Amino acid sequence: MSISKDSLTGILCVIGAGMCWGTTGTIQAFMPAAATSLVVGSARVVFSGVILLAAMAVKTRGKILFGKWSVKGVLLAAFGLAGYQLTFFSAVKMTGVAAGTMVAIGSAPPVAGIFGWLLFRERLGWRWLAATAATVAGCVMLILGGDGEISVSFAGVLLALCAAVSYALEGVGLRYVRRSPYETIAMVSAASGLMALPWFLAGDLSWMLLPRGALCITLLVFVSTIIPYTLFTIGIRKIKLGTGYTLALSEPLTAWFLSTALLGERLSAVGVAGVGALFAGILLLALDKKAA
Repeated sequence: MSISKDSLTGILCVIGAGMCWGTTGTIQAFMPAAATSLVVGSARVVFSGVILLAAMAVKTRGKILFGKWSVKGVLLAAFGLAGYQLTFFSAVKMTGVAAGTMVAIGSAPPVAGIFGWLLFRERLGWRWLAATAATVAGCVMLILGGDGEISVSFAGVLLALCAAVSYALEGVGLRYVRRSPYETIAMVSAASGLMALPWFLAGDLSWMLLPRGALCITLLVFVSTIIPYTLFTIGIRKIKLGTGYTLALSEPLTAWFLSTALLGERLSAVGVAGVGALFAGILLLALDKKAA
């Protein structure tokens, strides 16, 4: 029995989304010093919301604003999208990049799996458990294998857990909305942009007028926000919630590759083992015939 066409599409879209998200850190590394994490996080959803809603409004001749919408689904997904930006970047600031990333990204697949089981009655078998354990362990080893020191703050860890829940809620909300994936992510991004607007307006935006700042924010909006969230919206409807969030851990794998190739960063033996565990976990789940 082979993997169904829908499942394969979902798997490839989610892995592709994770790979695009993996470019975020590298793009941020080239941003001007004045670009704070909170402004960057809010800017990516504000600009994405405006661009996507405008594009879909033109394409549908304004019909996107009418018809049947799941208000619950849009608000849940928008809250998850905006909430992740604000809680994750705040967590990283309080407890460090290593610990914040480890808790936020590592907690997301189990949280999403629980939501999928409780809300959509999705059964996750041994393959998901093994793949999730391998990928989460890989994330931890990848972070431990870097050059940064691990520091832990209770408040920072709590915010990182909130980021994981926010990220999982986004997928839940996307499941409830029955419009086309393109209309859905446009409306969700617009609502999320409104939620993040106060943090965007309160920050220093002058760096965006610099050539390097303008280029970086453009790449961040299109390559690491609009494209991956569109792919994720398509994919998460075709496979199980827990499966999708585990496959999306292609994000740290891509981030490692780019940081090595473009930023000259190197990993220890522990980090290399983490890359192997991540790849093995993703491959194990990508070949699952029961992914849908």
